[in-house]
Amino acid sequence: MNELKLRAEVRDNDVGRRKCNKLRASGYVPGVLYGHGEETKPIKLEDKMLNKVLNKYGSTRTFELEIAGELVPVLIKEVQKDPIKDVVLHADFQKLSEDKKVRLRIPVAIQGRELVESRTSGVVEQQLMEIELQCLPKFLPQYITVDVSNLEFGDIIKVSDLDIAKDENYEIFTDLDEIVVSLTASSKVEEVEERKVPIYESDKSILDQ
Repeated sequence: MNELKLRAEVRDNDVGRRKCNKLRASGYVPGVLYGHGEETKPIKLEDKMLNKVLNKYGSTRTFELEIAGELVPVLIKEVQKDPIKDVVLHADFQKLSEDKKVRLRIPVAIQGRELVESRTSGVVEQQLMEIELQCLPKFLPQYITVDVSNLEFGDIIKVSDLDIAKDENYEIFTDLDEIVVSLTASSKVEEVEERKVPIYESDKSILDQ
């Protein structure tokens, strides 16, 4: 049983813009719950609780919606936010079945960045922020961790190098040749190299005096 739960209420079929604005003004976020072969159900959730879950766990964590006394395993499929106020306007929830795979994008988390940058004076460049995959709900990761602590200058890590790409429980839709992260020289190091003045043959005689 999932320990993370959110309470939701079924709302009426009046789902127009004016009705949704009234819900938001009263501290709720309108949303919908849908599942394979089931009718889409309009719901509402307390905005404070939903934002708390999103801020702490992101949108790839599975949890349970408590609706009319029933616990429903779900995944947040889509979140619409106000681009200016950065508040949630609407949320789509997908009902999960243990035997049905789900497809979504999982964020990439870099581990060991400070260690390798202090060791090499280089810069870790993350080029891929998400990886699209498909798997059963029980295998869904909150994020994909990439350890860069052993990288050297010029090293790259591709999608194909990740453990998850070699795990038979996952089907990867992101191009396996895409670069996830690389280690490059710091611009400060390059600047110092450019500022070094070369010693020409005419200068050597002066230095030897």
